[in-house]
Amino acid sequence: MIFSMIKGTFSILICFIFLLFACSGRTGKSSKPATYDVLIRHARVADGTGNPWYYADVAIKDGIIAKVEPALEADAAQVIDADNLLLCPGFIDVHAHAENVYSNSSERFVRMGVTTLITGNCGSSVTEVDTFLNYVNKTPIPLNIATLIGHNSVRRKVMDEVDRRPTPEELKQMESLVEMAMKEGAVGLSTGLIYVPGTYANTDEIITLAKAAARHKGIYASHIRDEGNEVKEAIQEAIQIGKAAQMPVEISHFKISSKKYGVAAIRQFRWWQMPGKKAYR
Repeated sequence: MIFSMIKGTFSILICFIFLLFACSGRTGKSSKPATYDVLIRHARVADGTGNPWYYADVAIKDGIIAKVEPALEADAAQVIDADNLLLCPGFIDVHAHAENVYSNSSERFVRMGVTTLITGNCGSSVTEVDTFLNYVNKTPIPLNIATLIGHNSVRRKVMDEVDRRPTPEELKQMESLVEMAMKEGAVGLSTGLIYVPGTYANTDEIITLAKAAARHKGIYASHIRDEGNEVKEAIQEAIQIGKAAQMPVEISHFKISSKKYGVAAIRQFRWWQMPGKKAYR
């Protein structure tokens, strides 16, 4: 009787140990390195191509998206259940005024999904681009940073805020500043032609500086000269500058602040008739 009890207890103990090892095999960490660093499961993926969102898992390795496919069979050091939330590439904020991003909290941008900032808009920027872009080495932030070179800042540095045309020498100095900024990593020229001192500049001055940026494949981003009764002429000026410099044009604030134009007139602003009778859409 005692032997039977001992035998029964021994059998139960063996079963328990077997189950313990079996469970450990399922839940414990494998000694084999994980295939990916991060695996995000059950996400609604909007990939930025313009396609509708779709369900997929996303695997990340060494900071790079390695694979995107439904029900991905793989292991990872960290697995995140997106639980049907939307997953998409980081947003690029192309119109930021964030020259102080290194001293102010940059986390607010990340919390909105922004991972890249383009600063230096509306003609206002740093003029020492290399110093600005390399400051991240001293103060790391969780963002990619790019900057335009601002016409107002360049003009103010050479001419202060005087209301006149630049001398040939002053124009040359401004051109050199834009050229240097582009070589140091600026992505284009910005203007704020509604602000002082940019409003004192004529179109030819802007074209000269835009050509300097265009030589380095920069863009032209403009807070145009007027957003009211002369908005059409202001947009035509922006297009003229882009054509003369052979560079892309981005109008920073495409809006109308005049009661002169009704809805019908606003709809007509989908195209512009330039000299030579050529329509631009």
